[in-house]
Amino acid sequence: MTLSRSPSWITHGRPQLGGGSGSRAPRLYQVARSVLRYHIEERRLPPGLILLEGRIADAFAMSRAPVRRALALLCDEDLIHRYDGRGYLVGPASPDVVPRNGDLRDFGLALPKPVAQSIGSFTWERIYAEVETQVVSCIPFGTYRVLESGICEHFRVSRTVAREVLNRLRDRALIEKDRHSHWIAGPLTSRALTEHFEMRRLLEPAALMSVAERLDRKMLIGMRDRLAEAEAGGGVVTPSLIDSFEEDLHVTCLLKAKNQRLVTTIIQNQLPFVTNSLFRRYISAESGGSLLPEHRIIFEHLIMGAPRAAAAGMVAHLEAAQSRTKARLKVLSLIPEPEPTLYLERVH
Repeated sequence: MTLSRSPSWITHGRPQLGGGSGSRAPRLYQVARSVLRYHIEERRLPPGLILLEGRIADAFAMSRAPVRRALALLCDEDLIHRYDGRGYLVGPASPDVVPRNGDLRDFGLALPKPVAQSIGSFTWERIYAEVETQVVSCIPFGTYRVLESGICEHFRVSRTVAREVLNRLRDRALIEKDRHSHWIAGPLTSRALTEHFEMRRLLEPAALMSVAERLDRKMLIGMRDRLAEAEAGGGVVTPSLIDSFEEDLHVTCLLKAKNQRLVTTIIQNQLPFVTNSLFRRYISAESGGSLLPEHRIIFEHLIMGAPRAAAAGMVAHLEAAQSRTKARLKVLSLIPEPEPTLYLERVH
């Protein structure tokens, strides 16, 4: 995902947000360096104040690595100097400088709120896709604990960023908290798939009927024609194309529903997509099979202005998809489970 507003870090020495189309998202050490420099040059941080990377990392909700680099660069600029091998003092080295301890919050050291929001968003988006991929790769094979501390260590991000990633995974129903407040992923069982498909058969046809009149006819024709072209080519399609067909129907169309609670619940019950995606990754790139005509028939009814027939087609498609998905889950159970990463711990 791309941020709608890109940060521009220095305007007259003050860290700000800018909306220039050519600006690029900053590296975290650049953010820390800019904010620290501003506070030093404005004498908000007094000469001799002790700067420790751990305290600054806490103040900025960052990991220590970018703070460490920012301090080293500020030291090169002679804005701070090393102190006793364990930190820095504000100001250039001088025998007259008296070390001064203090709580950085008392001096107002913090990221400006817009900057903190932009950096937090940039950071969690940078790592979210990889964490999600690792989680969904494991859940057909058992139950795993997702470790907040492991995410922090692996990606060198703050706990704030790790928690944002975990909350996003929870929103997609990929993880949940157990009674001990541990984040748990999996297992994706045959029973769980059945329950998800039961919910989908209740929700998705109803959602399709509710949005049918608002769907752009030109868009629907384009989606239908892409399916027809794949069928004409023998129905053999790439995994990414299959994913795009699924997204056309089950995401692009359905998420236009005005009822946001309905939309949220639909998203939370699309976990069966995980099984099909993993099957294509580990076993084979499937042919479109019956999926292509099932989708095409639904779009044909929508184009003709027959939402009830389209909803009935959706029910039939989901029933067939349930059988296919459960069969693929059985196949996946026979292959070796992937090696979990630092932030995934096998429970059972």
